[in-house]
Amino acid sequence: MSSIATSPPGNALATLTKKVVLGFVGTWVIALMAANMVPVLIAAMVQDLGVDIATAGALATGMTAASALTMFVTNRFVALADRPRLGRIGLILMIIGYGAAAIILTVPAVMVGLMLGGVGAGVMIATGTAAASSTDNPDRSVAVVMIINRLGATALLAIAPLFHNDLRAVLFAIASLGVIGLLLAGGLPNMPNRHEVASQRRQATSRGGSAASVFTVSAFVVAISMCLWSLTEDMVYSMTSVLSEQAGVTPEFSSTLLAGKVFGGLIGALLAPVLLRWLGRSWSFVLFIALSTITKFIMITTGSDIAYSVSILLWGVMYGAILVLVTGLAAVMDVTGRTGVLVSGFYLAGVAFGPLIGGQLVGILSPMQYALLVTIPSVVFGLALFLISQRRNNVTDSALDAAGQDEPVQPGAAAGTPEPKKTEGVS
Repeated sequence: MSSIATSPPGNALATLTKKVVLGFVGTWVIALMAANMVPVLIAAMVQDLGVDIATAGALATGMTAASALTMFVTNRFVALADRPRLGRIGLILMIIGYGAAAIILTVPAVMVGLMLGGVGAGVMIATGTAAASSTDNPDRSVAVVMIINRLGATALLAIAPLFHNDLRAVLFAIASLGVIGLLLAGGLPNMPNRHEVASQRRQATSRGGSAASVFTVSAFVVAISMCLWSLTEDMVYSMTSVLSEQAGVTPEFSSTLLAGKVFGGLIGALLAPVLLRWLGRSWSFVLFIALSTITKFIMITTGSDIAYSVSILLWGVMYGAILVLVTGLAAVMDVTGRTGVLVSGFYLAGVAFGPLIGGQLVGILSPMQYALLVTIPSVVFGLALFLISQRRNNVTDSALDAAGQDEPVQPGAAAGTPEPKKTEGVS
């Protein structure tokens, strides 16, 4: 890994050229699309491996948890890494893991293959997340990635019935995505020279952006809040079969609603940048998280199929919007990308354990108790993000007044040495 960690930084922040966008598609998007296939993987494992749904769910959880753990490890060197090379390492691990599992197709082989594929996906997500921080507009970069991911996920889920729950076909399909990624990963941007970053970000500030130093505590608050949010979101998403039955929705229509929920994420990803410009980040968080919390509460407590159907579709829109806003916030907090990787790692940890915890509690708690359990953390999450965004806005006002002054750069920064106590960032 030493050759990876010593890659020299680029000269300036990257723009979203076709090559850069394809680099994100070849790593970050493909890794997320593999994660979106988890429901299909679980059904296929039950059919072809003969395991029960709890075991299949545990195997899928292990895969996602491996991705989260790998992101935390990769975060130690992703700032100065040769990101195209690092992304391709993740892709190779993904191809080997899913490909070998498809060929051997035994329970131990699938377990090991899913874990190895999860490790590869973790490397790819970490690399793509960090690379977004090295673009001149991280919010736009994140929005583009999430929009493409939602389009791809919707298309994959739409053709999923063609696999007929054939586990080998599903695993080969995911491995094939990795092969495509190898051809595209070269466009990922490396971390730029900090002197160039300072100049470009002062210019962005004078046009209405911001330039603020972000304290480590803020990064951890966002990361922990994101973990709690994704945990409660997946405690609801993974239990939709139970909740829809409670609301009187047929299993067939429930599947249609789930596809609509995923498509709603695309609408949310498109909507988030618009409201970010109109309302600012703080009040956009308030709006989206409030609506998300209300719709979750209705989904869990209602006995009406109409109320459930409307709520899950709106909830999908809010999910996509919030994910774009939080990932964008993490990306602009730190040019090295390490904050973004930290937040995304905590997000995946919540995704991994949401189904396990939800499955244990949904049959024990009353609908009202379960609703309160998953909505109270959402309120805390929203309050934390609102305060952090407001704080950044206050620092932005001070930065605008001093936009004409040079930003201090510590000795050694030009050589790509990370600052030990704080990092530069903008929103």
